[in-house]
Amino acid sequence: MKNYQKPLFVVFTLAVLLSAPNLHANAMEMMDSKMMDGKLTKTNLPITMPLTKGYVKGSEVFYISTEASDKELADHLTKLTGFRVAYTPALQRTPADALAQIYAFENGIKGEGPLGFQPNVADSQPGDLNYSPLWAVNIVKWNDDITPRELKSQTEILLAQTNDELTVTPSGFVVNCPFVKWDGGSLQVRDDKTLTDDTPYGGGQVLDIDIEKMQVTFAAHRGFGPDGSTIYYIVTDASKQDVADMLGVVFAERTGATLLSGASSDLYVFTNGIKGSGPMGFQASIGSTNVGDEFYSPMWRIQAATWAEPDSADFLTMTSQITSAASKGALSTEVAGVVVNCPFVELDESMMDDKMHTMDGSVGEHMAPPLKQMAMGVDAHDIKCNVGFEIIFKATNGMPACVKSSSVERLIEIGWAASQDIMTEDKMMEK
Repeated sequence: MKNYQKPLFVVFTLAVLLSAPNLHANAMEMMDSKMMDGKLTKTNLPITMPLTKGYVKGSEVFYISTEASDKELADHLTKLTGFRVAYTPALQRTPADALAQIYAFENGIKGEGPLGFQPNVADSQPGDLNYSPLWAVNIVKWNDDITPRELKSQTEILLAQTNDELTVTPSGFVVNCPFVKWDGGSLQVRDDKTLTDDTPYGGGQVLDIDIEKMQVTFAAHRGFGPDGSTIYYIVTDASKQDVADMLGVVFAERTGATLLSGASSDLYVFTNGIKGSGPMGFQASIGSTNVGDEFYSPMWRIQAATWAEPDSADFLTMTSQITSAASKGALSTEVAGVVVNCPFVELDESMMDDKMHTMDGSVGEHMAPPLKQMAMGVDAHDIKCNVGFEIIFKATNGMPACVKSSSVERLIEIGWAASQDIMTEDKMMEK
């Protein structure tokens, strides 16, 4: 009995702490001297993302696309939406019990669907027992001798398939497409839309939903990647009702099936220690993987990290530090029994950087993120970064990234970035 009570207690504690805004009142005041500025800043920032229209049971729904298990599909959706859809092979390991079904049309009536035809059709929406933001993609193709028509429900599609009007073929791909607005509901919009370093974590994750402009603005939370790099993430749903309610996101029970699978990754959430902007009112969370890593997943298996002596807590930024503290008995970690959907997102560097001024006090020119520069036709080797940043190429996929100059050597050392020599050689060979 004891083994089951502890994870449930952690989940309950997470929900209670999320509902207590006063935990954030003195956020980061106890940050130790290891932080350069003595306080973590830009902990909550707005990020506007494109919406895509679809159908469920005959009604319009609107969702975002954040990850795909297939690289070509991820690249296609990135180009289509103008927003990064991360290639996430770990989603291929999603258990069938965690998946919902979505239908994409490859022919028929021209429209705004991802393949150039009618919008996608999903089998469920938030509130349905079978809803999940993780969609198994099915390809729908009208037969040659049939006059296509717009279909708006899974029932209509399966009936047309039974009547030999079309074929439905599982693609084997999985996408993470959390719903934002649906028939009879939407993600909770925050009452206080002003984001500061001390903004309470719960109470809704959305600042604005604009169907006319087909966009949604989320609160992006600052955390750390496994190597200590700064990451930002949004929150869309949770597999436990109480946690979802406190965060102000969708309850998606089916995603809980990823808990013990390779489709989820560990996110370390601190339950005590140094007060800060993390979900439970303490320091920022640390992810065990990052976008581009083989095992990265937005389905975060929450690991509750608890200091044995909170008053002696250190401010940690890397998973290796967590392992070290745990080996000394200073810190313990425990699976909380909840999965939270927290896609990592790309923010404009001008918003992320704490010091965007040049040495003479003038404001430096703000450059577009690398992905956007490439979309505008800029060669990867000619990408320009903001003041204080340098271009590097990720070792996993060769994609460019702008990172702080002080971090370049360390990123190369740990194998996250390709060496400068290799980058130079590649550029010479291209010429």
